[in-house]
Amino acid sequence: MDKQRNLAKNLEAIRKVNGQSLAEFAKETGLPKSTLQSVRISGNTTLDTAVKISESLGIPLDSLVGDDRLAEKIDITEHMLRTIDWFRTLSSSEREEVALHFQKIVEVICK
Repeated sequence: MDKQRNLAKNLEAIRKVNGQSLAEFAKETGLPKSTLQSVRISGNTTLDTAVKISESLGIPLDSLVGDDRLAEKIDITEHMLRTIDWFRTLSSSEREEVALHFQKIVEVICK
């Protein structure tokens, strides 16, 4: 899989796992909605835009473009968290923190 397709696929998986609309996701990344939509569809973007996305999400750029299994890992993490009832009782920031820890566990398992 090529890096552009990885970026597009991984961004969509991240947006979905966070339960964000495109507008909310664009706000989080600090990019115009139209720019983010274009990147999500094609994966084509400038290096500056890719770095902004990476930094705003706190995910290394090489993971966003180079990890062709990142979306799968995110999906596994999301599925695991949905099956845990107490996860729903957490605040948004607590859910995000727990999700990051689960994601790291999945990364280790998928190696």
